[in-house]
Amino acid sequence: MTKDEDKTIHWNKVSDQSSSDEESEQGNTAQLSRKKLFGEIPIRQQAFLEIVGRSEDNEVIELGEQEIIIGRGPDCRLRLPSETVSRKHARIFFRNDEYYIEDLGSTNGTYVNDIRVVKCALRKNDLIYIGGVKILFNE
Repeated sequence: MTKDEDKTIHWNKVSDQSSSDEESEQGNTAQLSRKKLFGEIPIRQQAFLEIVGRSEDNEVIELGEQEIIIGRGPDCRLRLPSETVSRKHARIFFRNDEYYIEDLGSTNGTYVNDIRVVKCALRKNDLIYIGGVKILFNE
């Protein structure tokens, strides 16, 4: 085999004698999934939360695939020490290639772009309001 032959994929067409000439002239198409074609491709998410206006330098939290609990409780990954924030106020999680925010039954609610939400997908430049704290979502 020469080098050029190594790179060539040959398809064998099996034709049915009852096929019309038009059908036999058409090319073959094989459906391949991305996983089958390329294998597992690690996707690195470049999403982050930016707490706006809490200090002179906005705090930035990089998001991965682990969920983040937001609240004023000591076990929250993103602590917001405000009386208007519940101990476990909301969570942000990654599922099906998207980030979601879900309110965890907070008293004052979770807002995305000024709309109170129970659970919703996050999009680039969404502004999250939790207990008067502004958090910018970016990816």
